[in-house]
Amino acid sequence: MLNTLRFSRLRKSIFAKFAFSFITVGLIPLLVLSFFALNTFGNYMERYSINSFEQMVLYAGKNVDDFYTKYNNISKLMYTFGQQGSYGQFGRLLAEQSTPKDYQLTATVDDFLHTVVATDVHIRSAAFVFPDGSYQDVSRDGSRIDFRSQFPPSDWGGTLARNPKQLIMFPTHHQDYYPGSGTQVLTFARNLIDVVGSPGLDGNVVGSLYMDISLSAFDEIFQYLTISQKDGMYVMDESGRILYSNKHDVIGQMFQPVADSEEYHYVQHLMPNSAWSVVGEVNKDELFGRINAIKSTIAIVIGLCILSLVIVAVWFSNNLSNPIRTIIRHMARVESGNFDTQVQVRSADEIGMLARGFNKMTDRLQSYIDEVYVAQIKQKQAELTALKSQIRPHYLYNTLEVIRMSAVANDDEEVADMIIALSRQLKYVLDYGEETVTLLEEKTNIEQYYRLMELRYGEHRLAMDMRIDGETLGCLLPKLTLQPLVENAIYHGIMPKTGKGTIRITTEAEEERLIITVDDDGTGMTEERLERLREKLKGHPPAEPSGGGGIGVKNVHDRITALYGPEYGIKINSTPNIGTSVRVILPYQKEAADSDNGTAGG
Repeated sequence: MLNTLRFSRLRKSIFAKFAFSFITVGLIPLLVLSFFALNTFGNYMERYSINSFEQMVLYAGKNVDDFYTKYNNISKLMYTFGQQGSYGQFGRLLAEQSTPKDYQLTATVDDFLHTVVATDVHIRSAAFVFPDGSYQDVSRDGSRIDFRSQFPPSDWGGTLARNPKQLIMFPTHHQDYYPGSGTQVLTFARNLIDVVGSPGLDGNVVGSLYMDISLSAFDEIFQYLTISQKDGMYVMDESGRILYSNKHDVIGQMFQPVADSEEYHYVQHLMPNSAWSVVGEVNKDELFGRINAIKSTIAIVIGLCILSLVIVAVWFSNNLSNPIRTIIRHMARVESGNFDTQVQVRSADEIGMLARGFNKMTDRLQSYIDEVYVAQIKQKQAELTALKSQIRPHYLYNTLEVIRMSAVANDDEEVADMIIALSRQLKYVLDYGEETVTLLEEKTNIEQYYRLMELRYGEHRLAMDMRIDGETLGCLLPKLTLQPLVENAIYHGIMPKTGKGTIRITTEAEEERLIITVDDDGTGMTEERLERLREKLKGHPPAEPSGGGGIGVKNVHDRITALYGPEYGIKINSTPNIGTSVRVILPYQKEAADSDNGTAGG
């Protein structure tokens, strides 16, 4: 009976529910996903490995084809060497020779052979055979063909005679006709045809070029391929003879694929410029063995993950349920009115955060009444401060009005005008209403500011030309957008120059945008100073301090971009001794109901 009761409590506990759910929800999807993942991964890796090997063979085939084309082009140097006119000096001398082996011909052939050997590092030697069977040769190490050897072999000459217009390749062989040289080489040969005495390539053969190519040329092609010792790469001629292979013992033999095709996978690539082909031979066990090892490793890891999942589920469920039960006991104490209870924080995880939150909640409940009283007092102080901030501007306006009336009484109209202009500006600036105003209001403020500047500096120094489209007067813009720009134009543009200066303000509507331009004909800015100001507008201050200039312009730019986005703001252009132009780009926005628009004044 006791065991049944314990089992019933365990079955209803959060520990059992969480552990069972954790294992069920985690284990079943893990097993299903693992099964499909292993199969999918294995199939994908097999396809990927085969495709990679095929791409490797294709890459090798392209390089081998380039190898053939390169030596084909080198052999054609006979027709252009010592180029004069449409036929080379080398071919002309051979076609026109009157005395066999004259000095000029011998020297020209020697120069040509040196040129051929120097053309490519893999050309070990080059020989030119005259129609009478004599020859001249040059080798990279300075050695000469053994005069006791028959060169060229008789079957080479016959092959060339049967194919007089083609590049002929003689398969891999030992370079026995050079004393002490057992190096394996390929030999390329081409006839030189007299194209002076007959049109086209129907003339007589006046000689033959033989080039011995070291197998290191193939090593250079295949050294970067990733192949194992069991894999094979073969370069074959049209008859199937192996010209080169990473298995050096089969070079020169006829290619024979392994009889058991299930053990090897073959890929063949034919050369477009020759009759050669490249065959790749990969051992399937070697190719897929690494994949099977990876799959086994993944299976072991999945098994360990399943075991770890069960252990973590039991451990996590136990560690989660115990702190929750502790918090439940303390919540019961708070429910009875005991706010002094505190839960001991044992960890920094979510349970610890829950415990700290519970402790903060009890502390806040304890001090809630005091905080309500403090909040009410602060609210009363804020209302009193707001009332004072409204009283101060009115006091300032009244004081300025008293001073203006005193100036009027003393017949000082200029001072009175300055005071009323200042009063209107202060009222505009200190108004605690909306921060967005109409262009008409901004224009009025600029007129008051200009009136002050005109009274200060005189009409002989300043002039203002406003060409504002009446349709744009109802457009909205941030308050005090134009005054800092006009102030900059006066102090930094016009005042430093001699003579009178003019400020021009124009507006235009363009593609849902309002563009306001403030121009002056002042001293302008140098390119360096203009670039520093542009960088400052972009938020990139200069590395070295450049003075306090541009603060007002940057403040206006930052306000516009903060309100409307980075596509709006200020653009500046300036030319030294010509003036400065500031373009303010804003969205074209109007009040819900436009007031009566006045005409633009100047």
